[in-house]
Amino acid sequence: MNATRVEFVVAAIQRADALTDSSIRKDPVKQYEFVKRTILDDESLTLDEKQDATKILTIDYDHLKVLYNLGTQM
Repeated sequence: MNATRVEFVVAAIQRADALTDSSIRKDPVKQYEFVKRTILDDESLTLDEKQDATKILTIDYDHLKVLYNLGTQM
């Protein structure tokens, strides 16, 4: 994370996660998409910080997909 405010990135992820509805929380795919959209709509973050937050979310989501065998199967 070059020249980003890591505290703001983490706080933005936590804020977006706290905003998720209980119906969204039950589906990891919907939760990922909601948190990602919320991060991208956050006006307090710079473009680099949004990219870093999205990268962190994607890594976490990929880990969950492997751990719980989620997503489409090939």
